[in-house]
Amino acid sequence: MTGSAEARVRELALDLPDYANPPYGRRYGRIKPFHRIGNLLELSGLTPENRAGDRLHPGLVGRDVTVEEGYAAARLTAIHTLGMIRYALGSLDEVVSLSRALCFVACPPGFEDLHGVSNGASDLFNDVFGEEIGTIGRASIGATALSRNNCFELWLSLECAPLREGE
Repeated sequence: MTGSAEARVRELALDLPDYANPPYGRRYGRIKPFHRIGNLLELSGLTPENRAGDRLHPGLVGRDVTVEEGYAAARLTAIHTLGMIRYALGSLDEVVSLSRALCFVACPPGFEDLHGVSNGASDLFNDVFGEEIGTIGRASIGATALSRNNCFELWLSLECAPLREGE
């Protein structure tokens, strides 16, 4: 895929959240939504929880949530992540390359299909950015619990275009 990530979001009819209002993190205390160091942007953890606090498929994957539902939750989390990237950079077209994702999957001990859940986020990023920009280094980590009983959480680091003079 070549072209604009913003155009691709429109083609896919994705509804990206606006993280400017209300401010990010109001249910979780005082946290920083993102941190930029030069061309590196690091995002705080995002979940399959909408701005109103409604969660998609809460619980443990492999017990309360199927792998397919976990995949859908990871995909929705990636959509939320796109909203945060837009908030941080102004446009998804400022993304040069996704670099690292830490995917946390809430699951019982012994659950082995972590990658099957995390693929929901990875596949969405490839759909929006294409393989060259959207293919990401990823670790999928099993967790016994995540905040507010979410089944998935994503931490993302990416390379962005240099700041232009005056920014």
